Amino acid sequence: MSAFILTAGTIVKFGTISTALYPIFRHGIPADTPRQGFQHGEETPAVSNGIYVGELMAYYAACAAFCNATSALHAANQEVLSQFVTQLQNAHGEKPRMAELEDIAAQAGLPVVLEITLEEDCLLQADDHFIDDDNADKSWKLWRSGSLRRPSGIPASWIKKFYFPRLLDYRDVGSAKNPRVLEQTTDSALMVGGLMQSWHKDTPGDLLVAFKKQYGRINFSQSSNFDETALERFFNLNAMLDPAMRLLNQMSIWQDIDALAKKQEIPLS
Repeated sequence: MSAFILTAGTIVKFGTISTALYPIFRHGIPADTPRQGFQHGEETPAVSNGIYVGELMAYYAACAAFCNATSALHAANQEVLSQFVTQLQNAHGEKPRMAELEDIAAQAGLPVVLEITLEEDCLLQADDHFIDDDNADKSWKLWRSGSLRRPSGIPASWIKKFYFPRLLDYRDVGSAKNPRVLEQTTDSALMVGGLMQSWHKDTPGDLLVAFKKQYGRINFSQSSNFDETALERFFNLNAMLDPAMRLLNQMSIWQDIDALAKKQEIPLS
């Protein structure tokens, strides 16, 4: 393997879901963290090969982690969540009152992207999804993606910030073309940009430039510091604390991703 070093001070990103935030805060990101992805056909499930970090590909990872976890949660609670959807459709803009939602919502993770500042030089291995040799320099410079090889993983103290989508409440979805709803859809479009990079093996530069030109940013619209107080504040947001609202956001983001991916003819399963 050709040696390529990301020097101390380099900023990298890592995609995951909100249910992983407290475990990562307590223990960091383990060195054997499996790569997030979608399984198409008879593909072999992803295995650990270091910690995959990147730029737009971190949003791909957040998208994959979110969609896989959401699909499993809905499959395991199909009857209750079908009733939830029915109530949403029959009383648009009103919150369903279902006691069964509390335990389900506690398991519902929303997509997040961690911003990490490396505090020491770290070895990076090429992302073999994009490059069929071991040129990690090219993998990082062209695709901004690679596998960080650090036996003890990434310490929580290196994580400085996390980004997350705009979260909605029932008043937002009760009105047409609400700007908060549009902002959440834009956040979902960023994840689909990650899908496009992975599916078409495009370099991310043009995608990010176009996104920034249109929306003025290249990250989720919301962000927070990564410390105990900030995490507590995040999980006490109404949209996270209220079971029905957390599930509403999970479903609305999932639907946006599905619709936008279909426009790009990218399968999610």
